[in-house]
Amino acid sequence: PEGWLYPLYVDECFNDEKVSRRRVEPFLIRCAELGKQNCIDETISRLLESTKPLDIIYSVADKLFNKGKVQESMFFYKIVVENESDSYSERLAISHYRNFKFLQTLDMEEKLRAVISFSPFRGRLPENLQLDGLLMLTQLCFALRRWEEMEIYADELRALANAVYRQELRRSGDKRREELCTERPLVVYYGHGYLLKAISLTKQGQYEAAKKYTAGYADLGWFEMLDEVGQQAVEQFRLFAVGNSFTLEMLEGNVKVVPDYVAFLAEHPGEILPGLIIIMESANHYRFSVDDVLKRFAREMLRFEQFEDPINIDRLYRLYYQIAMYLINNGQYITGVDYIIQSLELSIKTNNGIDFIKCVTLFETNRDYATLNQQEKYRKLIREVRKDEKITIDDGRHFSIV
Repeated sequence: PEGWLYPLYVDECFNDEKVSRRRVEPFLIRCAELGKQNCIDETISRLLESTKPLDIIYSVADKLFNKGKVQESMFFYKIVVENESDSYSERLAISHYRNFKFLQTLDMEEKLRAVISFSPFRGRLPENLQLDGLLMLTQLCFALRRWEEMEIYADELRALANAVYRQELRRSGDKRREELCTERPLVVYYGHGYLLKAISLTKQGQYEAAKKYTAGYADLGWFEMLDEVGQQAVEQFRLFAVGNSFTLEMLEGNVKVVPDYVAFLAEHPGEILPGLIIIMESANHYRFSVDDVLKRFAREMLRFEQFEDPINIDRLYRLYYQIAMYLINNGQYITGVDYIIQSLELSIKTNNGIDFIKCVTLFETNRDYATLNQQEKYRKLIREVRKDEKITIDDGRHFSIV
């Protein structure tokens, strides 16, 4: 089979302890494609003893990445991160960016470590990658509920998108100019700068300030250089602005908008989950009934359990937790405890210590209302956590967790 003699070829990549780049690069690339990790490890070990080994390793990572072998490239980018001595080098920043961008985990602790590792290098990236990096940092801080940091990154994203937009306008008549190479249209970064700033302010209770930034992305039809994808993004931002305007009204206690908000959610099914969270939070805070709303969206709520992406799993936890409190506050204890248990399962799945504590506290406060079956489910979950020691609790002193 292909690759069975590869272990013998490692020596061929080194001549009198000198590296043959012509041989070692394609060899490492092919080993990565075939999963020959032993050959890669041996070659890298010898390569790191040579002069300028990271030039080769970074080149291998980039070639694998550009061939669409993303997962295979991550191993080589990590070696660059671990061994680069020049903290200001662009290849170090890009290696951090690649590792950060393709992080795939539900674990909140891993997400936090990723933010801490990548954040110092965000300003050393080329502008096109900076836009993506700042957008990802802001979105990840949203998942981590680090609202003040999220606001900082949103400000940086908005400022950079504005600067790049003005630069592109000035260069628009130059036929020799290089095209701005970004994963998304520029209007997406511009709009998200305002959207995510507004969300961070909303989460900090600064509702009037949030309204100002909501207006900033409500109508982006004036934005020039829009292709079809950009036009779709403008329409999506308009939709977000309508939904988030309802959110702000609800959070300020304006119960009169509930029927209009429900009608809006019914017309836009993708907004139902985040919308229900806001409705439940408002109902719990201002103590009004939303039984009709829960009944109206009962069928849609059944499909929420199919979500696998981190953002929607976090949203599902928040919805279940709010529903649990609402039902308990209204004397529906058994159903409320069911939702506590479901919330607890999700907090364990995402390894979110703060959410775990909130669920345990809420259950213990209402333990007397739990059935024997519910108490056994609860004990089973707690035993699993004790066995795996999975949940990590941080008191927030080191990382300013809100």
